[in-house]
Parts: sequence; C-alpha cells; structure tokens
Amino acid sequence: MNRRMKKLALCLLLVAASIDASSAAEKGWFGFGVAIKAEGFFLNPILTAVTIDTVEARSPAAEKGIAIGDEIVRVGNTDVPGHRALELRSLMQKTVGESLQLKLKRPNGGTYSVTLIAAKKPA
Repeated sequence: MNRRMKKLALCLLLVAASIDASSAAEKGWFGFGVAIKAEGFFLNPILTAVTIDTVEARSPAAEKGIAIGDEIVRVGNTDVPGHRALELRSLMQKTVGESLQLKLKRPNGGTYSVTLIAAKKPA
C-alpha cells in the first residue's frame, strides 16, 4: 500500500470513529496517536505494525509510560499484525471509564503491558 493510500485509509478510519462516537456513550480518550503500516485494500487494510507517534502530557498513556516509537503488538487478547484496521479500531474504542489492555514493544526490543482507563478528553 502506498503512502497516499495509507493516509487516506487512516483519515477514513478517523472519520468513521468520530461518527460512531457521536451516537454512543461518551468516547474515551487515552492521549496517544499512532502511525500504521499496512497492506491490502486501503479502506480496511491488514496491519503489519502500529507504532505510537504522539503522546499527550498528563494523559492516561503518559501516566503509564507509553512513549513515542513504542509498537502496539497486542490489544486485549488480539495480536495486531495480521488483523484488519477496522477490527483493531473497534477493539481500541472505549467509553469513559472502560479499560484498554495493551502489550507494547520498545524500540530496543523489550516488551511491557499496560492497562489504560479511558478518560474524558480535556477541553
């Protein structure tokens, strides 16, 4: 998948996420952003890697020590590589107060697990 198609897929996922959130309970916030590497159909590609590319100060992610460059390797009991983007998105969407379990890999190869509690996004 070329870079332009990946950006389009990510934009579509973000739009779909905002539409889903408006009709549900209050959408939770974890305070991190990701960069994806994927293959296949650009609307729902198969993920090869999901890497943290932003972490907001005083966020649930920052409080648990998640850092830019860490790779998300598992969400709950689901390995990230090989799964479709929309499936991963649904696993990561939580309402305020719900928990999200992640297994991450540092750039040096070490792994760690965290449980994040979805917070209300600051104004």
